[in-house]
Amino acid sequence: MAGKMGSVRDALRHADFRRLLGIRLVSQTADGFIQAALVASLAFSPDRATTAAGFALASAIVIVPFSILGPFAGVFIDRWSRRKIMIVAPLLRAAPAFLVLLNPDRRAVLFYAGALWVTSVNRFFLATAQAVVPRLVPTEDLLAANSVATVGGTVALLVGVFAGGLVSEAFGNGAIVTVAAVAWLVASTIAVTIRSDLRPHLLPEAPELLRHQIRRVGVEFSGGIRHIVRTPRAIGPIASISVDQMGQGLVLVLALVVFKERFGEGVGSFSWLIGAGGMGVFIGLATIGRLDRRFARERIIAWSFVFGGVSLLAVSLFLNRWTVLIASFGIGLSFAWKKIPVDTMVQEAVPDGLRGRVFAVYDVAYNLSRLLAALLAIVLLPTIGENGSAALIGIVFLLWAPVLPRWIRDEPEIRLRFHEGVRAEEWPRAVLWGGVEEPVEVVRSALVERDGERFRTFRLAMTDGTTIDVSSREPEGEWAIDRELIE
Repeated sequence: MAGKMGSVRDALRHADFRRLLGIRLVSQTADGFIQAALVASLAFSPDRATTAAGFALASAIVIVPFSILGPFAGVFIDRWSRRKIMIVAPLLRAAPAFLVLLNPDRRAVLFYAGALWVTSVNRFFLATAQAVVPRLVPTEDLLAANSVATVGGTVALLVGVFAGGLVSEAFGNGAIVTVAAVAWLVASTIAVTIRSDLRPHLLPEAPELLRHQIRRVGVEFSGGIRHIVRTPRAIGPIASISVDQMGQGLVLVLALVVFKERFGEGVGSFSWLIGAGGMGVFIGLATIGRLDRRFARERIIAWSFVFGGVSLLAVSLFLNRWTVLIASFGIGLSFAWKKIPVDTMVQEAVPDGLRGRVFAVYDVAYNLSRLLAALLAIVLLPTIGENGSAALIGIVFLLWAPVLPRWIRDEPEIRLRFHEGVRAEEWPRAVLWGGVEEPVEVVRSALVERDGERFRTFRLAMTDGTTIDVSSREPEGEWAIDRELIE
C-alpha cells in the first residue's frame, strides 16, 4: 500500500468527513472531561487504599459496559442508520449528566450509574464513527482520514482529560460535567448536517426484522470473531494494538503511582501526564503520513514497538517526575504510529457489510486490554516495583516487534475465484475478502503500466452493493484492492 496514500488535505476535501471529524473532536473532548472526573473521584480520592486499585475501578467503569454491550453494537451498526446513531448517541450521553453532577461521596450509586451509562453509549458511538470512514473518503485517502479522525480524536480526548484535571482540582467535578454535556449537544447538532447515506451495505443473508437481529446477536458476534480469526490481516493488527494497550495501561498506572504516592501530588499531575502523552500523539499524527509513503504498515508498527520498548527500558533506570513525562511522551508517539496503520489495515481487511461487528470486536479487545493492564498493575507494582514494571513492559514490546510482519507476510489482501478450467486471463466469478466469499460482476477490465510493470485490473461489483478496483502484477502477482468506490 506504500505510495497509495493521499494527503490529509485530500481527505479533508470531503465535506461529510469534515463533519465526522468535527463530531469526534467535540465529543471526545467531552469524553476526556468525564474521564478526568472519574480519575479525580477514584484514583486521587483520599479514602482510596492505593492509586492502582482506584485506577482499576475507574477503568472498569469506563471499559466493562461496552465490553458487555459490544456484541450487540456491531450487529446493529451493520443494520441501523449509522447517521442516526451519530445524532442520537451524544444526546443519550448528555441526558443523564445530572447523575454525574451529584457529589459522588454522598450519591455514589447515582454517580456510578451516570458514568456507566455515558461510557457505554460512548463506545457504541465510537465504533460507528470508525466503521463509516471508508464510506466518506476514497481508498487512497483512507489512511490520511484515519490519521485525522482517530489520532485527532485521541488528541481531543487527551486535551479534555488535561483541562478536566486542572478544572476539577480548581472547581470540582460539577463544572467539567456541565461542559461535557453541552459539548455532546453540539456534537449531535453537527451530525444532523451529514448528507451522505450511511445505511450499511447488508450481506445477502442479513435478517431485516428487529426480533431476528436480537436473536442472532450472539451468533453474529461469534461470526465476527470467526471472520477476524480467518483473516490474518485483521487479527494480527488487532492483537498488536491490544498488546500496546496493555503496555500503555501499565505505564499510566505506574506514572500515577509515582506522582501520587512518591511525591504526594493531586489530580493536576495527571493532567500534565496526559499532556505529555498528547504531545507525543500529536507529533505522531504529523509524521505518520511520511512513514506510510516509505514503509509497509506492518513495518511501521514493528518499529514503533521497538521505539516504545527502548524508551521504557531507558526510563526504568531512573524514574522521577521528568522521566515519567518523557515515557508518557514516547508512548503517545509510538501509539499514533501504531493505531493509524492498525485501523486502516483492519478496515481494508473486511468488506463494508462486516465492518460494524468487526470493529465492535476490535473495540472490545482494545478496551479489555486496558482493564487487564489496570488489574495487572495491582499485582505487579507491589511485587517488582515501578522500575521493574517499566522494564518488563519494554521487554514485552521488543519481543512483540517482529510478530506482525511475520504473521501477515504471506497473506494477500484479497483473493479472486475464477471459473475452474478456464485461462487465468478470464474474468473472475467471486472474491474472498475478510473470510467471506461473494459473487461478483465484472464492470470492466484492463491491462495497465505502473512504474514500468504490467498489471491486470478489474472493477468488480459485489452483491452487497460495494464496488472495488483490484489489480495484480503480471504474470503471477497477488491480488490487491486499489480502491473501494464510495456512493
